[in-house]
Amino acid sequence: MARTQQDTPAGISAKAAESGWRRSFPEHKEKPLVKKIAVITHGWSEATNTAFRQILDLCRELSVEVVIPEREAEKSGIAAELQLAAVVPTLTDADVDFCVALGGDGTILRAFSRFRQMGTPVLGVNFGRMGFLSALAPEDIPAGLKQVLEGQFSLLELTMLELVQGGACSLAVNDVVLNKPAAGSVVRLGYAVGGVEMDTVSCDGMVAATPAGSTAYNLSNGGPFMSLGMEAFILSAIAPHTLRFRPLVLGSLQKLWITNRSLSAEVGICVDGRECSHLPAGERLGIAISERKARLVRVPGSDFHRTLRDKFIRPSAQEAPGVAD
Repeated sequence: MARTQQDTPAGISAKAAESGWRRSFPEHKEKPLVKKIAVITHGWSEATNTAFRQILDLCRELSVEVVIPEREAEKSGIAAELQLAAVVPTLTDADVDFCVALGGDGTILRAFSRFRQMGTPVLGVNFGRMGFLSALAPEDIPAGLKQVLEGQFSLLELTMLELVQGGACSLAVNDVVLNKPAAGSVVRLGYAVGGVEMDTVSCDGMVAATPAGSTAYNLSNGGPFMSLGMEAFILSAIAPHTLRFRPLVLGSLQKLWITNRSLSAEVGICVDGRECSHLPAGERLGIAISERKARLVRVPGSDFHRTLRDKFIRPSAQEAPGVAD
Protein backbone atom coordinates (compact mmCIF):
# COMPACT_ATOMS: atom_id res chain seq x y z
CA MET A 1 0.00 0.00 0.00
CA ALA A 2 1.41 3.43 -0.92
CA ARG A 3 2.29 5.77 1.92
CA THR A 4 0.75 9.20 2.30
CA GLN A 5 2.97 12.24 1.96
CA GLN A 6 2.62 12.92 5.68
CA ASP A 7 4.35 9.68 6.66
CA THR A 8 7.82 9.98 8.15
CA PRO A 9 10.37 8.34 5.84
CA ALA A 10 12.60 5.63 7.22
CA GLY A 11 16.35 5.67 6.66
CA ILE A 12 16.56 9.29 5.57
CA SER A 13 20.12 10.41 4.99
CA ALA A 14 21.70 13.43 6.69
CA LYS A 15 22.33 15.02 3.30
CA ALA A 16 18.71 14.62 2.31
CA ALA A 17 17.57 16.00 5.66
CA GLU A 18 19.64 19.15 5.15
CA SER A 19 18.00 19.96 1.81
CA GLY A 20 14.49 18.82 2.70
CA TRP A 21 13.70 15.14 3.19
CA ARG A 22 13.02 12.85 0.27
CA ARG A 23 10.71 9.88 0.47
CA SER A 24 11.97 6.55 -0.76
CA PHE A 25 9.87 4.78 -3.35
CA PRO A 26 10.42 1.03 -3.10
CA GLU A 27 10.67 -0.98 -6.27
CA HIS A 28 7.94 -3.58 -6.46
CA LYS A 29 9.19 -6.33 -8.73
CA GLU A 30 6.34 -8.69 -8.02
CA LYS A 31 2.85 -8.40 -9.47
CA PRO A 32 1.43 -4.83 -9.53
CA LEU A 33 -0.01 -3.40 -6.33
CA VAL A 34 -2.73 -1.64 -8.34
CA LYS A 35 -5.62 -3.92 -9.32
CA LYS A 36 -8.26 -1.64 -10.79
CA ILE A 37 -8.36 1.94 -12.10
CA ALA A 38 -10.93 4.27 -13.63
CA VAL A 39 -10.25 6.60 -16.57
CA ILE A 40 -12.00 9.84 -17.52
CA THR A 41 -11.15 12.54 -20.07
CA HIS A 42 -11.90 16.21 -20.60
CA GLY A 43 -12.48 16.19 -24.34
CA TRP A 44 -11.88 13.73 -27.10
CA SER A 45 -9.01 14.53 -29.41
CA GLU A 46 -6.42 12.49 -31.22
CA ALA A 47 -4.02 13.17 -28.34
CA THR A 48 -6.29 11.79 -25.62
CA ASN A 49 -7.40 8.96 -27.89
CA THR A 50 -3.81 7.81 -28.20
CA ALA A 51 -3.23 8.15 -24.47
CA PHE A 52 -6.39 6.20 -23.68
CA ARG A 53 -5.27 3.34 -25.95
CA GLN A 54 -1.84 3.32 -24.33
CA ILE A 55 -3.46 3.07 -20.89
CA LEU A 56 -5.72 0.21 -21.94
CA ASP A 57 -2.84 -1.69 -23.54
CA LEU A 58 -0.61 -1.20 -20.49
CA CYS A 59 -3.34 -2.29 -18.11
CA ARG A 60 -3.95 -5.42 -20.17
CA GLU A 61 -0.21 -6.18 -20.05
CA LEU A 62 -0.14 -5.76 -16.26
CA SER A 63 -3.53 -7.43 -15.61
CA VAL A 64 -5.03 -4.25 -14.20
CA GLU A 65 -8.79 -3.83 -14.62
CA VAL A 66 -10.12 -0.62 -16.19
CA VAL A 67 -13.49 0.97 -15.43
CA ILE A 68 -15.02 3.85 -17.39
CA PRO A 69 -18.40 5.57 -17.06
CA GLU A 70 -20.99 5.17 -19.82
CA ARG A 71 -20.48 8.76 -20.87
CA GLU A 72 -16.84 8.08 -21.70
CA ALA A 73 -17.76 4.93 -23.62
CA GLU A 74 -20.33 6.83 -25.66
CA LYS A 75 -17.92 9.68 -26.27
CA SER A 76 -15.07 7.52 -27.49
CA GLY A 77 -16.36 4.09 -28.47
CA ILE A 78 -12.88 2.84 -27.66
CA ALA A 79 -13.82 0.49 -24.83
CA ALA A 80 -16.45 -1.31 -26.86
CA GLU A 81 -14.04 -1.57 -29.75
CA LEU A 82 -11.17 -3.05 -27.74
CA GLN A 83 -13.25 -4.79 -25.07
CA LEU A 84 -10.63 -3.90 -22.51
CA ALA A 85 -12.70 -1.87 -20.04
CA ALA A 86 -15.78 -2.41 -17.91
CA VAL A 87 -18.46 0.22 -18.55
CA VAL A 88 -20.50 1.40 -15.55
CA PRO A 89 -23.39 3.90 -15.34
CA THR A 90 -21.45 6.20 -12.99
CA LEU A 91 -18.26 6.13 -10.95
CA THR A 92 -19.98 7.14 -7.70
CA ASP A 93 -19.60 3.75 -6.04
CA ALA A 94 -16.80 2.34 -8.22
CA ASP A 95 -14.23 0.44 -6.14
CA VAL A 96 -10.95 1.39 -7.80
CA ASP A 97 -7.42 2.08 -6.56
CA PHE A 98 -7.34 5.45 -8.29
CA CYS A 99 -8.76 7.38 -11.23
CA VAL A 100 -6.64 8.55 -14.18
CA ALA A 101 -7.82 11.97 -15.40
CA LEU A 102 -6.73 12.94 -18.92
CA GLY A 103 -7.09 16.72 -19.10
CA GLY A 104 -6.21 19.84 -17.17
CA ASP A 105 -6.68 20.85 -13.55
CA GLY A 106 -10.42 21.24 -14.08
CA THR A 107 -10.66 17.62 -15.21
CA ILE A 108 -8.80 16.52 -12.08
CA LEU A 109 -11.24 18.46 -9.88
CA ARG A 110 -14.20 16.91 -11.67
CA ALA A 111 -12.62 13.48 -11.26
CA PHE A 112 -12.62 13.90 -7.48
CA SER A 113 -16.31 14.80 -7.52
CA ARG A 114 -17.23 11.70 -9.55
CA PHE A 115 -16.70 9.49 -6.48
CA ARG A 116 -18.64 9.35 -3.24
CA GLN A 117 -17.29 11.84 -0.69
CA MET A 118 -14.37 12.50 -3.06
CA GLY A 119 -12.68 9.50 -1.46
CA THR A 120 -10.85 8.06 -4.49
CA PRO A 121 -7.26 9.18 -5.33
CA VAL A 122 -6.75 10.87 -8.72
CA LEU A 123 -3.75 10.70 -11.05
CA GLY A 124 -3.64 13.62 -13.46
CA VAL A 125 -2.17 13.45 -16.96
CA ASN A 126 -1.89 16.99 -18.26
CA PHE A 127 -3.64 17.74 -21.53
CA GLY A 128 -4.58 21.24 -20.36
CA ARG A 129 -2.81 24.60 -20.26
CA MET A 130 -1.49 24.67 -16.70
CA GLY A 131 -1.57 21.17 -15.23
CA PHE A 132 -0.53 22.30 -11.77
CA LEU A 133 -2.12 19.25 -10.12
CA SER A 134 -0.98 16.75 -12.76
CA ALA A 135 1.59 14.07 -12.02
CA LEU A 136 2.38 13.08 -15.60
CA ALA A 137 2.73 14.68 -19.01
CA PRO A 138 1.30 12.90 -22.07
CA GLU A 139 4.78 11.84 -23.13
CA ASP A 140 5.19 10.07 -19.74
CA ILE A 141 2.74 7.39 -20.87
CA PRO A 142 3.32 4.48 -20.82
CA ALA A 143 6.62 4.51 -18.88
CA GLY A 144 5.51 6.84 -16.08
CA LEU A 145 2.12 5.19 -15.71
CA LYS A 146 3.71 1.75 -15.59
CA GLN A 147 5.84 2.94 -12.68
CA VAL A 148 2.67 4.03 -10.86
CA LEU A 149 0.80 0.81 -11.62
CA GLU A 150 3.71 -1.13 -10.15
CA GLY A 151 3.28 0.74 -6.88
CA GLN A 152 5.92 3.46 -7.15
CA PHE A 153 3.83 6.43 -6.09
CA SER A 154 2.75 8.40 -3.03
CA LEU A 155 -0.57 9.91 -2.04
CA LEU A 156 -0.63 13.61 -1.23
CA GLU A 157 -3.53 14.56 1.04
CA LEU A 158 -5.22 17.77 -0.06
CA THR A 159 -7.07 20.03 2.33
CA MET A 160 -10.77 20.36 1.45
CA LEU A 161 -13.34 22.94 2.47
CA GLU A 162 -16.75 22.14 3.88
CA LEU A 163 -19.61 24.49 3.04
CA VAL A 164 -22.71 24.84 5.18
CA GLN A 165 -25.74 26.71 3.84
CA GLY A 166 -28.97 26.13 5.68
CA GLY A 167 -29.01 22.39 6.29
CA ALA A 168 -27.00 21.48 3.18
CA CYS A 169 -23.29 20.59 3.16
CA SER A 170 -20.86 20.19 0.29
CA LEU A 171 -17.11 19.85 -0.26
CA ALA A 172 -14.55 21.80 -2.29
CA VAL A 173 -11.03 20.72 -3.26
CA ASN A 174 -10.00 23.94 -4.97
CA ASP A 175 -12.11 26.94 -4.02
CA VAL A 176 -15.50 28.42 -3.22
CA VAL A 177 -16.32 31.52 -5.25
CA LEU A 178 -19.10 33.97 -4.42
CA ASN A 179 -19.91 36.09 -7.46
CA LYS A 180 -22.13 39.12 -8.04
CA PRO A 181 -24.93 38.72 -10.63
CA ALA A 182 -23.59 38.82 -14.20
CA ALA A 183 -25.05 42.23 -15.08
CA GLY A 184 -25.34 43.53 -11.52
CA SER A 185 -23.51 46.20 -9.58
CA VAL A 186 -21.17 45.43 -6.72
CA VAL A 187 -22.45 43.38 -3.80
CA ARG A 188 -21.87 43.94 -0.10
CA LEU A 189 -20.42 40.92 1.67
CA GLY A 190 -19.77 40.76 5.38
CA TYR A 191 -17.31 38.26 6.80
CA ALA A 192 -16.78 36.92 10.30
CA VAL A 193 -14.21 34.56 11.79
CA GLY A 194 -15.58 32.46 14.62
CA GLY A 195 -17.86 34.83 16.47
CA VAL A 196 -15.96 37.96 15.48
CA GLU A 197 -17.49 40.25 12.86
CA MET A 198 -14.57 41.51 10.79
CA ASP A 199 -15.93 43.85 8.11
CA THR A 200 -18.39 44.37 5.26
CA VAL A 201 -16.87 44.90 1.82
CA SER A 202 -18.31 46.29 -1.41
CA CYS A 203 -16.86 44.03 -4.10
CA ASP A 204 -17.59 41.77 -7.07
CA GLY A 205 -17.37 38.72 -4.82
CA MET A 206 -15.12 36.68 -2.55
CA VAL A 207 -13.01 33.53 -2.89
CA ALA A 208 -12.20 30.98 -0.20
CA ALA A 209 -9.31 28.89 -1.52
CA THR A 210 -7.50 25.78 -0.31
CA PRO A 211 -3.73 25.44 -0.78
CA ALA A 212 -4.44 23.57 -4.03
CA GLY A 213 -6.71 26.42 -5.13
CA SER A 214 -4.30 29.16 -4.05
CA THR A 215 -2.83 29.19 -7.57
CA ALA A 216 -6.23 29.78 -9.21
CA TYR A 217 -8.74 32.64 -8.70
CA ASN A 218 -7.09 33.50 -5.38
CA LEU A 219 -3.87 34.35 -7.23
CA SER A 220 -5.72 36.79 -9.49
CA ASN A 221 -7.07 38.51 -6.38
CA GLY A 222 -3.58 39.09 -4.99
CA GLY A 223 -3.80 36.22 -2.52
CA PRO A 224 -0.69 34.24 -1.46
CA PHE A 225 0.51 30.86 -2.62
CA MET A 226 0.19 28.09 -0.05
CA SER A 227 2.13 24.82 -0.04
CA LEU A 228 0.07 21.75 -0.81
CA GLY A 229 -0.87 19.78 2.28
CA MET A 230 -1.13 22.79 4.60
CA GLU A 231 -4.11 22.83 6.99
CA ALA A 232 -5.27 26.34 6.11
CA PHE A 233 -7.32 28.32 3.63
CA ILE A 234 -7.39 31.85 2.23
CA LEU A 235 -10.13 34.45 1.93
CA SER A 236 -9.64 37.01 -0.84
CA ALA A 237 -11.98 39.56 -2.40
CA ILE A 238 -12.76 40.09 -6.08
CA ALA A 239 -12.23 43.75 -7.01
CA PRO A 240 -12.86 45.16 -3.51
CA HIS A 241 -13.89 48.82 -3.53
CA THR A 242 -11.80 49.64 -0.48
CA LEU A 243 -8.16 50.05 0.53
CA ARG A 244 -8.50 48.30 3.87
CA PHE A 245 -9.26 44.72 2.77
CA ARG A 246 -6.34 42.31 2.55
CA PRO A 247 -6.38 38.53 1.91
CA LEU A 248 -6.80 36.58 5.12
CA VAL A 249 -5.25 33.18 5.95
CA LEU A 250 -7.35 31.02 8.28
CA GLY A 251 -6.35 27.91 10.19
CA SER A 252 -7.92 24.50 10.64
CA LEU A 253 -9.86 25.44 13.79
CA GLN A 254 -11.38 28.62 12.42
CA LYS A 255 -14.78 28.88 10.77
CA LEU A 256 -15.57 31.59 8.26
CA TRP A 257 -19.04 33.06 7.81
CA ILE A 258 -19.87 35.17 4.74
CA THR A 259 -23.15 37.11 4.82
CA ASN A 260 -24.81 38.69 1.79
CA ARG A 261 -25.58 42.22 3.05
CA SER A 262 -26.71 43.51 -0.35
CA LEU A 263 -30.17 45.08 -0.43
CA SER A 264 -31.64 42.57 -2.88
CA ALA A 265 -28.99 40.96 -5.09
CA GLU A 266 -28.46 37.20 -4.93
CA VAL A 267 -24.85 36.06 -4.95
CA GLY A 268 -23.86 33.03 -7.02
CA ILE A 269 -21.89 30.25 -5.31
CA CYS A 270 -19.45 28.24 -7.43
CA VAL A 271 -17.63 25.20 -6.01
CA ASP A 272 -14.51 24.05 -7.87
CA GLY A 273 -15.62 25.91 -10.98
CA ARG A 274 -19.22 24.65 -10.98
CA GLU A 275 -22.13 26.91 -10.02
CA CYS A 276 -24.06 25.03 -7.38
CA SER A 277 -26.35 27.48 -5.54
CA HIS A 278 -27.11 31.09 -4.63
CA LEU A 279 -26.85 33.15 -1.48
CA PRO A 280 -29.93 35.39 -1.16
CA ALA A 281 -29.73 38.81 0.49
CA GLY A 282 -29.59 38.50 4.26
CA GLU A 283 -28.41 34.87 4.31
CA ARG A 284 -24.97 33.53 5.21
CA LEU A 285 -22.59 30.75 4.15
CA GLY A 286 -20.29 28.88 6.53
CA ILE A 287 -16.89 27.65 5.33
CA ALA A 288 -14.34 25.60 7.30
CA ILE A 289 -11.65 22.99 6.72
CA SER A 290 -13.17 19.53 6.34
CA GLU A 291 -12.00 16.48 8.25
CA ARG A 292 -12.02 14.65 4.92
CA LYS A 293 -9.07 14.80 2.52
CA ALA A 294 -8.83 14.50 -1.23
CA ARG A 295 -5.86 12.40 -2.31
CA LEU A 296 -3.64 13.16 -5.27
CA VAL A 297 -1.36 10.53 -6.79
CA ARG A 298 2.22 11.76 -7.02
CA VAL A 299 5.18 10.15 -8.76
CA PRO A 300 8.83 9.94 -7.63
CA GLY A 301 10.55 13.29 -8.03
CA SER A 302 7.39 15.39 -7.63
CA ASP A 303 8.15 18.69 -5.89
CA PHE A 304 5.55 21.39 -5.17
CA HIS A 305 7.96 24.32 -5.19
CA ARG A 306 9.63 23.26 -8.44
CA THR A 307 6.21 23.05 -10.05
CA LEU A 308 5.29 26.43 -8.59
CA ARG A 309 8.44 27.98 -10.00
CA ASP A 310 8.15 26.39 -13.43
CA LYS A 311 4.43 27.11 -13.88
CA PHE A 312 4.10 30.55 -12.32
CA ILE A 313 7.31 32.28 -11.31
CA ARG A 314 9.88 31.48 -14.01
CA PRO A 315 8.27 29.30 -16.69
CA SER A 316 11.50 29.27 -18.71
CA ALA A 317 13.80 28.64 -15.73
CA GLN A 318 16.56 26.10 -16.09
CA GLU A 319 18.16 24.29 -13.20
CA ALA A 320 21.10 26.27 -11.92
CA PRO A 321 24.37 24.34 -12.23
CA GLY A 322 25.73 22.99 -8.99
CA VAL A 323 22.47 23.36 -7.07
CA ALA A 324 21.30 20.22 -5.28
CA ASP A 325 17.78 19.17 -6.14
